[in-house]
Amino acid sequence: MSSIYLLKGTVYQALDNHQFAVQYFKLALKVDPYCVEAYENLVYNHYYTGKCEEDVITETVDNSELLTEMEVEIIHFLYSGLSKKYHNQEKQAVPSTLTSLSNNVTVLTAQAERLYYNCRFNSAYETCLRALKIDPYNFPTLLVHIGCLYELGKKNDLFILGHKLVELYPKAYISWYAVGIYYSLIKKWESARQCLSKSTNLNKLFAAGWLAYGHAFAAEGENDQALATYFTASRLLKGCHLPLLYIGLQYGSTNNALLAEKFFKEAIALAPNDPFVLAEMGALCTQTGKWEYALSYLQQALAKVKEGEHEWAATTWSPLYINLGQVYRIAKQYGHAIKCFKHAQFLSSDSSTVYTGLAFVYAMQGKSMLAVEYCHKALDKERQDPFTIQLLEMSLSALALDSGSSGKDDSGGEKEEEDEEESDGLLIRLPQYLTPTDY
Repeated sequence: MSSIYLLKGTVYQALDNHQFAVQYFKLALKVDPYCVEAYENLVYNHYYTGKCEEDVITETVDNSELLTEMEVEIIHFLYSGLSKKYHNQEKQAVPSTLTSLSNNVTVLTAQAERLYYNCRFNSAYETCLRALKIDPYNFPTLLVHIGCLYELGKKNDLFILGHKLVELYPKAYISWYAVGIYYSLIKKWESARQCLSKSTNLNKLFAAGWLAYGHAFAAEGENDQALATYFTASRLLKGCHLPLLYIGLQYGSTNNALLAEKFFKEAIALAPNDPFVLAEMGALCTQTGKWEYALSYLQQALAKVKEGEHEWAATTWSPLYINLGQVYRIAKQYGHAIKCFKHAQFLSSDSSTVYTGLAFVYAMQGKSMLAVEYCHKALDKERQDPFTIQLLEMSLSALALDSGSSGKDDSGGEKEEEDEEESDGLLIRLPQYLTPTDY
């Protein structure tokens, strides 16, 4: 009976009748919890949010009268590994009773995907290699592997993989996706769009393909085409928050803060634990002058990053600390602002924004010598930045006035404050700690 329900769901899916497709896939699972194809269709096609996927597992597996206790444990573990990783980013260890599954391709792929979402790209790449040694052409594994190759800048490996896949599977969506990602990596956007368009035509519910297709438009400033692609993705992938996130980013890039905020809120409703969405919402609130909300969202993003064991990749999380530093500076909490900029400096020492931020804080504290020092460091990175140049001129004038009034050179009188507090001290609260539903 489950096979019949699975077939009906597949037919309705092909007819773009996703409501009936979901019903029949869920019926197939109820009749036979071992029907992994039904659950894969629900997950890979993003019909449900992460919370709903957990509810499906509870309803069809945990509460099933057809399974023994051991069977429930095995199927629950495997299905949980297939579910969305940004909904619950904590590490999922293999239960002691299921150690024989440690080298299972499905389990290794789930681990790699979780590492990938936590920005631990090197670890995810190594885990993918382990899985691909067992099954070199497992599509879910290849999808994560391609993402790792892109993030790590492995052009040659991606080129070879794309050629091999097109040769072996010329009508598979993953093949043209790999080639499109290669062209994106080398910034040949027109070729990337052609390949990614072919990939999404072969599989209309391929989330990664739609997002990469939209990115290829956005990279060249084609906002209308990028928005159209992201909107198509959001219509097809009801349970995925990423199209909504990128729609918000596109509106933010065109200074349409109202619409950007609307779509960020919708993305948060689908994935409230994703730090990327919270960080972008905090950045938007910073730009629009909603400082208390900005601090709330940025603190929540930082807390989620710490909870999820994210790797502190410079290009990923440095902006989070920079935005936090700006908000603390505006709130006149200069000690916390300095701590944030110091963290950002550790993550991204080549960023002129970090040094300008530190210079601004020291200038507001009246520490003109330190302000001048960090302005020079910022100008070493970005020589023509007008704000830093103006800040340097003001700091030099203030320093000259201070020296003239005191009648002596006080250049050695300023010291940078030592940070004796733990990093969690950044997670302070304003008098009213606001949540996404408060406005």
